[in-house]
Amino acid sequence: MSGLFALMTFLALGSAGAKPHAGLKTWGRFSKLPYPGDTAFLYATFPRDFIWAVGTAAYQVEGAFEKDGKGLSIWDTFTRGGNRKTTGDVGSDSYHNINADIRAIRQLGVSHYRFSLSWSRIFPNGTRGSYNEIGTNYYRWLIKRLKEIRVQPVVTLYHWDLPQHLQQSLGGWSNPELVEIFKDYADFCFNEFGDDVKYWITIDNPFVVAQHGYGTGVVAPGIKNDPDLPFRVGHNLIKVSAWHLYNRHYRPRQQGKLSMALGSHWIKPRRTRLESLRECQCSLDHVLGWFARPLFTDGEYPPCMRERLGSRLPSFTQEEREQVRGTADFFALSHGATLSFQLINDSLKFGQLEDLDLRMLLYWINAEYDKPPIFVVQSGW
Repeated sequence: MSGLFALMTFLALGSAGAKPHAGLKTWGRFSKLPYPGDTAFLYATFPRDFIWAVGTAAYQVEGAFEKDGKGLSIWDTFTRGGNRKTTGDVGSDSYHNINADIRAIRQLGVSHYRFSLSWSRIFPNGTRGSYNEIGTNYYRWLIKRLKEIRVQPVVTLYHWDLPQHLQQSLGGWSNPELVEIFKDYADFCFNEFGDDVKYWITIDNPFVVAQHGYGTGVVAPGIKNDPDLPFRVGHNLIKVSAWHLYNRHYRPRQQGKLSMALGSHWIKPRRTRLESLRECQCSLDHVLGWFARPLFTDGEYPPCMRERLGSRLPSFTQEEREQVRGTADFFALSHGATLSFQLINDSLKFGQLEDLDLRMLLYWINAEYDKPPIFVVQSGW
């Protein structure tokens, strides 16, 4: 098992609504704290309802990449290209070692376990017509064993491993048709597993999927050379939330919660000038705000992105804005040193300094998005 993370809950407080760019006050607030209070770790007793968890991703741990009818994913293909030597063909072989994983989870004493479903293990070609009963049974059994040890599953529907058939035949997430295809996949999963799942993550870190899967080519499917493609991909990813589907058909009975896991860096100003602070704000808007503002604020992209990208950035219709905003039940955050590759180069730092400061990032999110409940769903330290 891999991918240790803490899942933390901060209760949302009533508010009249965050002001535009409310997070801008974060840097000033922390600059006024006396040393070492500005960076000191806060020791305190965790609340009784604080959630500790561990987590994994299907491609990293399951192995059995061609067994029992599983179809290929874009990672199965991507890791065979060029000079890459590491694959997830075996991983930690969790597909054959559920009982060992369950023993490890029990020994850790956590209350929740986050894992992702391999879309191509359930639907080998990505659509319901290719349904794989054996692959689905693997997840049924995993969830059953978790419930037996009183550990709640936190299930991610998509952790970067798109069925290869959908990439090859449709162009993957660049094709708007995937919005409805994903919703049908989500519908199947809600119906099949939802009675035992109270927390769902639809998409893990859409910034990495869009920017580095379809922009820099650093991760699967490894597409690059079209600088505007990531924004079209991101636009499609935002519209696949499946929140309305769950809210209408499953929430009344299953009483679960649903969100999208958003990754972010932290950034600090080179100088204590307002223009440097605004550049920091713009950096966060281009990574975290790209997806968070549409979901948590007004169904629209951050003004900084619209101003700087212009027509390169797709636009939402009024109907789409209404469909997108408010479609996350909690703020699912990924942050940590192993995620710092997100920026790759200096272009999204806007001349400022990247930093690892979870405390300030949490404060910024709390201010910028009107005190949402925050779950840290990955902390890769």
